[in-house]
Amino acid sequence: MRLLIGFVLFATAALAAAPPKHATAAQLEQQLTAAYAAHRPDAEIARQIGGIELSEQLTEERLERLKKDLNSGPQTLLALRLLGDQSAFLEPVASESSPKAAPDAATQQQMVTAARNYVAQTLPRLPNFLATRTINRYDDSPFALKKGEWPVRAGMHLVDTSSREISVRDERENQPPTQGSAVWQQQLGLISGGEFGTTLGMILTDTMQGKIEWSHWEDAAKPVAVFLYSVPGSASHFELISALKREAAVEGFAAPAGGRGTASIQTRPNANPSRITMVRTRPAYRGYIWVDPESGTVLRITMEAELKESDPFKRAAMLVSYGPVQIGDAKFICPVRSLALSMAAGDSQESSGDSPTRWLNETLFIGYHRFASTMRVIPDSGPQ
Repeated sequence: MRLLIGFVLFATAALAAAPPKHATAAQLEQQLTAAYAAHRPDAEIARQIGGIELSEQLTEERLERLKKDLNSGPQTLLALRLLGDQSAFLEPVASESSPKAAPDAATQQQMVTAARNYVAQTLPRLPNFLATRTINRYDDSPFALKKGEWPVRAGMHLVDTSSREISVRDERENQPPTQGSAVWQQQLGLISGGEFGTTLGMILTDTMQGKIEWSHWEDAAKPVAVFLYSVPGSASHFELISALKREAAVEGFAAPAGGRGTASIQTRPNANPSRITMVRTRPAYRGYIWVDPESGTVLRITMEAELKESDPFKRAAMLVSYGPVQIGDAKFICPVRSLALSMAAGDSQESSGDSPTRWLNETLFIGYHRFASTMRVIPDSGPQ
């Protein structure tokens, strides 16, 4: 059971950036309405959005409404989507939750038990499907808004995209760094994994010594039960590993082999390991679990470390969305999208050079199909 997220950080000359402006989802909507009323250009509005840090979740419903009502340009649309992704780990707006009454305590417990059974029994038995895994990597490093202009910090932007075919079995059993150091040497930037049940297994095991409580209903095609969970540091298998080195460093979530899995944030220096001082902690963490109330199927999870000021990160979080996938004549619940978010500690004004201060990966899983081979028998034509 493994979860892996990592990123590379290079020290360079200082480049000041304005601190983010905190806003609620409603305040964001008001600011954007005013900007469009003033006929501000698309790039300027996108840059304004890039300087905002939301204090609550920007729901899909509100995001779609903003896109429709404001007739946003392409740069604004991307900035809005990235802002929404970064807010996905925050508490939802109470007024946007379903008014449906909370189930009684016994029903809640039945849902949690069904979810545990689903994770323990169903996900590990997924056939060895193949799928295409596409990773879109974003960060907030300086970039030129127009060709020939001086690079500036203007929020998140696409850094690169990679795509390759993966197998369910390999994703479960051969997560980096178990694949060897070559993986780390080749994979620079934010790396994420654990979507095929390993993250869920760790969370639901750790919460046996933590807490799961009712949060709210969400209305989708049918009601979805949302639970809030928390894991204390004493029960956490989410490990923070940090190291300092002048040349460069890679930090990431990793998971040593073991029954329930261990998630961690790890630093791999791009230098002689003998010159590195390693500091390890296991922070508490929390998040939400979306559950089908009838079957116990887990539809989405979030996970965010509760970090201290002394930690090298301000935020470290992951989200995985699961959905029905048609493979042959049957439907299976598989990962369809995941997000991995990391933010460096310290005020953005203190960020140096062209080093990013926040990283976001969007991972998409498409083209699921069964692993299969073909064989052709060629008849013996006899002696020539």
